[in-house]
Amino acid sequence: MDRSRIEVLRAYAETRACRRQHLIGYFGEVLERACGNCDTCWSGDAGTGVPANPEYPAQSRVRHAEFGAGTVVQSETDRLTVLFEEVGYKTLSLEAVHAADVLGRHP
Repeated sequence: MDRSRIEVLRAYAETRACRRQHLIGYFGEVLERACGNCDTCWSGDAGTGVPANPEYPAQSRVRHAEFGAGTVVQSETDRLTVLFEEVGYKTLSLEAVHAADVLGRHP
């Protein structure tokens, strides 16, 4: 679990999305729009705040073939960050998820 938290911190440092949305997602909330106040918003990198991947929006429940059930906490153009109940946080490449067909919706 500690290693997964370090991974989330790394993702926060490297994100080009709104940092406030990223932090809010970590704590299980959804901020619908980019905040307009963080460095990525000021630089124009954060975009509009619309979920980057509508297939896996923030707070959606998913099941991974290896990691089990989890909740999407961050959705970006090319990756998802998911809090899995058994293994903690994982950042998943959407390209790899689709290629291997390892992630599905979970009620």
